Amino acid sequence: MTFSSSDKLIPGFRGAVETWECDQMKHMNVQFYSSKASISFSHLLNALGLPPSRIRQDRKSLTYRDLRIQYKAEMLGGELMYGVSGIRSAGPDGIHGFTHLFKAIDDTLSSISEFNLRYADLDTGEEHPIPVDVLEKAKSLADEHEDLYCPAPMKTLILPATPMDHMFETSRTAVNVWECDQYNNMEIRHIIGRFSDAASHIVSSVGITRAIQHERNLGSAALDYYVEFNKPIKMANAIILKSGLLDRKPKNFVFGHHMINCDTGDILNSTTVLGCYFDMTARKSVPLPEEYVAIPEEQLLRSQM
Repeated sequence: MTFSSSDKLIPGFRGAVETWECDQMKHMNVQFYSSKASISFSHLLNALGLPPSRIRQDRKSLTYRDLRIQYKAEMLGGELMYGVSGIRSAGPDGIHGFTHLFKAIDDTLSSISEFNLRYADLDTGEEHPIPVDVLEKAKSLADEHEDLYCPAPMKTLILPATPMDHMFETSRTAVNVWECDQYNNMEIRHIIGRFSDAASHIVSSVGITRAIQHERNLGSAALDYYVEFNKPIKMANAIILKSGLLDRKPKNFVFGHHMINCDTGDILNSTTVLGCYFDMTARKSVPLPEEYVAIPEEQLLRSQM
């Protein structure tokens, strides 16, 4: 694909969708989008002057302050894809960047990760000034990229990082060695994977079983994620996920998640997910199932906001 600002875009990924990356909805699971976007992000860091050797030595790097992920087109098993990353703006307070993942066959935009970065200690999470050379390189790459898609603000309430009633446990695990990057922090793929697993528990709590989904020929899909990161998630941390139904719309559900450190009680990140149900044959969205409509208003997390 040819972009007018291609000299300021960093090629970061090229590969294919493996069969084992697809879920029961017959499309690539959200965690594997994040895995491929993470590879592209590493190339962006390298282009900014932050290769792994420097990050290992300094124990500091650009990390997510927040992350927005939109899913624009399904990726099915065997499909080829590629990714590019870029910088929209850069300043002392942070760097705003993105990664786009495309279908290689026709250059259809499949997913976008839009993020704000801070320079932080990888062990403590403490924020530090961005090194001068890194900031200058980011400024040299900065471009509005008007020819590329940029998401509008999320059209739903955003879950705050404060405890709420009617959130319940949807995951209880520990961070395994193989879920961490080379700096012993939990990799974004596995963070998103926890949210994906939690969705099944929320759906079950609403009263929609797998048998009901099969009977109605229903699939479900995440369309939009927004994650705010508060503290590092370290190797061997014991973590729980608490989730709840944040909001509902005629064709969409909105889930909220808190990832919590079991030892400290800290909310490590707070996440808002907008999704839909679709007909598994037509692959088209359908109205929100009646079970969601029956949930009392006071049980929606929005009632506490």
